[in-house]
Amino acid sequence: MKILIIEDEVLIAEGIALTLQMAGHEVVGIADDLTSAVSLALEQAPDMAFVDMKLANGSNGLDVARALGAMGITCVFATGNPPNPAQARGLGLGYIVKPFAPRLLVQTVAFVSHFIAAEGAAVNGAPNGFIGL
Repeated sequence: MKILIIEDEVLIAEGIALTLQMAGHEVVGIADDLTSAVSLALEQAPDMAFVDMKLANGSNGLDVARALGAMGITCVFATGNPPNPAQARGLGLGYIVKPFAPRLLVQTVAFVSHFIAAEGAAVNGAPNGFIGL
């Protein structure tokens, strides 16, 4: 899968990228705010994105997920500040809470891959620690 990471903490973003690359996925970029996320998404056409809630330059994950979702990119929030389900409904597939195990990242990508292949139909087998919206 081609994955975009939207995270303003450099060490966390690099850790996520390394974990996903070791699992055989292509990380197409790391963005730290709305503007860079949209730019990378337009340039790289990722299949999915992991999106933090609190981002650089006054950006937030809800705005990023709204913009990427409009481009057809499936978003999963990866955050220490889980979104309010009412605010996030329809903006992301779900969320995982920091700190998360590397295994959860990889399992979440597998789940999202099945979701995309099923064209958004209900998919069983969400990993433990993944919360659907």
